[in-house]
Amino acid sequence: MLIKDVLILAAESLGRADFVPLVEQAYSDAVSSGTAPEGEAATLLRCYHLVENEVALDHFPLKTQESFLPEDGAVLFTRFSHAPVDVLEVHDRFGVSVPFSLQASRLLLPHTAGEVTVLYSYAPTRAAIDGETAFSDKISDRLLSYGVVCEYLLAGGRYAEAAVWEEKFRAALSAAGLARRKLCVRGRRWV
Repeated sequence: MLIKDVLILAAESLGRADFVPLVEQAYSDAVSSGTAPEGEAATLLRCYHLVENEVALDHFPLKTQESFLPEDGAVLFTRFSHAPVDVLEVHDRFGVSVPFSLQASRLLLPHTAGEVTVLYSYAPTRAAIDGETAFSDKISDRLLSYGVVCEYLLAGGRYAEAAVWEEKFRAALSAAGLARRKLCVRGRRWV
């Protein structure tokens, strides 16, 4: 699914049919000459990136795995094809779990580790308006458009309307089985 489709749905949800030609023009400009959108199309795209990051980091982590040959017991994060957010598992070539620790710029492994396969989650890259969403068809364009509308209204200072759209966005996440569980700290008592 294209990012432009999410932005058009968001513009229609906002009741701003005048934004649709702006998004279409920004899309055709990006395809033909690679120029970045301006004005309201750029604002909608910025809101989309905020929503995409929130969904990817909090609700539906993007995961991939890659194989590396450690150098001096470490794999630099610059060698990864995506910027890792969290390393989930590390296995050797036989599928045996390998202990690891994380540092600011690298993944530390035992010096005896040979080639390893790393499963990690990553943040989506900032795609242009002519790009695909990071979630392909796993998350609907309607769900993403609810989040874009909420962010757009927040940016414009329309907080009451934004609260309504945020509730719709959270309900859509919940209906898709992506709701984040609420964490709460139990009340403390003095003895």
